[in-house]
Amino acid sequence: MSEAMRDWWEELLQIHEFAHYRDYAEDLTRREVDFLAQALSLRGVETILDLACGGGRHSIELARRGITMIGLDSAAPVLAHARAQAADLGLSISFVQGDMRELTYEARFDAVLVMNSSLGFFDDATNKEVLAGAARALVPGGRLLLQCINPYQIEAYLREFRSGWYQIGAGYVLREASFDPRSAALAIGYRYLDAAQGLDVLHPGDRIRLYGFPEIAALLAEVGLRPLSIFGDAILPPVPFGEQSVWQVIVAVRDLPPDAG
Repeated sequence: MSEAMRDWWEELLQIHEFAHYRDYAEDLTRREVDFLAQALSLRGVETILDLACGGGRHSIELARRGITMIGLDSAAPVLAHARAQAADLGLSISFVQGDMRELTYEARFDAVLVMNSSLGFFDDATNKEVLAGAARALVPGGRLLLQCINPYQIEAYLREFRSGWYQIGAGYVLREASFDPRSAALAIGYRYLDAAQGLDVLHPGDRIRLYGFPEIAALLAEVGLRPLSIFGDAILPPVPFGEQSVWQVIVAVRDLPPDAG
């Protein structure tokens, strides 16, 4: 897929979809940020990196609560939208165009967010490097919050997500998803139809490697992060992680050096 076409799809799914379902999206964002505030014990003075921030909905809501936010994403149109939204609200947020595989931050953030199954788009070695970059970006004692799909409940996840049409603006998106247990990968394809504009656009598909908790815990340990807690969803009241959990939401810490006081 060309960069322009990928940006077009990101704009459609990250901006226009949320605009079409604005009330739902805004309520979901508030509830998720309420959870983040509790799970990370936020006091309103932290500096947080929002990886794969998309349209910036979490960054913007956290900034409204006094948090210093940096949002990073690869799609320029989506970031432009996020900057405009922040400016309209009088919020100072740094939205940076960049590749989550090439983070250069060192011990800068109190927390790093990887929300909505944004880990897993690459091969195992590269996914590990994404986590390593996030770990390096944390100050000692800083925390990573990672939200991803629980592969052991993929059938429950796909029950409402596997296939179907839904409206975005004047057009309609067909989403088709399947899970390959041999590679533990979720494949998602999209088709967009807008009869008025004569559009019929196919997405080449995304592939997301899904990790069970033992795999994630091992990856985190390899990059210097220690799991503190795991939840079954990013909502309040907290949901325990159990055999029926569709989501796994992990909080991990970059431990202080052994000689730290």
